[in-house]
Amino acid sequence: MKEFIGPTKETIFTRTKILLGRLLVDGGFISPEELERALQRQKQTNEMLGEILICMGVLDRLELDAVLALQNILTSPEDTVKVAAGVRELLGNLLVRAKKITAPQLELALKEQERTGEKLGSILIRFGHLNETELNYFLDFQKFQGMEVPPSGPFRLGEILVATRQITQGQLEEALKRQKLSKKKIGAILIEAGYAEPWQIEFSLNLQQKLVTAALIGILYLSGASNVEASSKGKVTVTAAIQARVTLKILHQKGEWVITPTDISRGYVEFLGGSRFEVRNNNLDGYFLSFENRGGPFKEVHIQGLGTEAHLGPSGGWVLQPYTRHAIVKELNYRFILAEDAQPGTYSWPLQISARPR
Repeated sequence: MKEFIGPTKETIFTRTKILLGRLLVDGGFISPEELERALQRQKQTNEMLGEILICMGVLDRLELDAVLALQNILTSPEDTVKVAAGVRELLGNLLVRAKKITAPQLELALKEQERTGEKLGSILIRFGHLNETELNYFLDFQKFQGMEVPPSGPFRLGEILVATRQITQGQLEEALKRQKLSKKKIGAILIEAGYAEPWQIEFSLNLQQKLVTAALIGILYLSGASNVEASSKGKVTVTAAIQARVTLKILHQKGEWVITPTDISRGYVEFLGGSRFEVRNNNLDGYFLSFENRGGPFKEVHIQGLGTEAHLGPSGGWVLQPYTRHAIVKELNYRFILAEDAQPGTYSWPLQISARPR
């Protein structure tokens, strides 16, 4: 019997996610023009953005898997700096990579540093290129990059290889044990053990650099929730740009579904009350509910309980939901139109639900 990985019984999403398209452009995975074409197609088909970009031939599935893992971490600047990776870089280089300053601006600041002996960060603040909050986040990122025993996270080479399914978690753990004894780089150990090929290490290192760049830009985006400005009269004026936030809490979720020979004959399976969840949303423009197929043998799913019946394809999709002032509880009914090769058996629940601001 084939088993599919489904969501946990209770999954709580309390986060401010950076949109997938923004991460892909910021990291240099795709161009703004490619993103725009994909978004136009998404409006017509309701397909998942990542699947559209893969079909367009502008994004590799391994890259998509890595960026999706990154997206789940980038919920606050504090969380982002803690998963820094790569070789420790100079502050100026980090700021240029994040497009916070330009190379000429960095050059002028370095010349000023030679003249005055000030710290580079202080000069950039004085020049108006940076504020103190942003500087502290970048210094923290730099600190975590330089840790002798860095924390695990989606930017680490081994974790990237696991996230992109090039190696297993068990193979990574075995390689890490060997690394403690040999002090070799993890990539070299994985190649020696036969767990990875040289091209996979090179590909993943390049992927790591793109992910770090996307994260650096994400720090600036996430730290921009509020700005404090001193007025000319000496008063302090606080202006807050409230970030769109969606909280989704699963109250009930079926753990499995059974396909019988009768279901195969009629071509579909129905579930009443398959999912029940609570949503809180502060965005007046509404929010998106996303449904990701984690491997279920269906070619289409009809969902009731979202205002109008939603029809999604084999990879899932998203449904736009309106703003409500207070928390709202939704209960969903499903009809799965079975794939031609579906077989009778017991399967893990195939759909993972998440929410993001519009």
